[in-house]
Amino acid sequence: MTNPNTARVFQVENKLARLARSPGGKTIDDAVRGAEQRIESVRERCVAAVAAKAEQLALLAGGDRTTEVPELLDRLYNLSNAIFGVAGVYEMEALAEAACSLCDLLHGFQSGEKVNWSAVDVHVDGIRLLAAGHSEGAATILAGLAQVRARFTPADL
Repeated sequence: MTNPNTARVFQVENKLARLARSPGGKTIDDAVRGAEQRIESVRERCVAAVAAKAEQLALLAGGDRTTEVPELLDRLYNLSNAIFGVAGVYEMEALAEAACSLCDLLHGFQSGEKVNWSAVDVHVDGIRLLAAGHSEGAATILAGLAQVRARFTPADL
């Protein structure tokens, strides 16, 4: 008879560890290639969505600017950030930079700076031009946006 005060040890199988050691699955290179193919397969839809988001941005920015300004700034920021994300994925560098610039500008205004709607409008117009494929003047557009942003945002942004 065993002593009732003796501890019994049970071996528990770690199923995850067993699966990780078993052969099969994908290599990292295969997984990355597959992800890149899936991203590329939706390029056309995503680029079209960016142009639509730029138009939404223009409508939103051109709306009522007298009430609920913090909420309006948040919505503008979120749209601009969405444009930035898609533009970054699809290597639309100028558009991504313009959208990032607007995000920086809006962030400064969200932090308590008085909103300069002309600065916002210039950014929205630049984003609309770049989203519509007018990349021949991208350097000039970006230089202008950088000047506007520098004038209205704190140096630490």
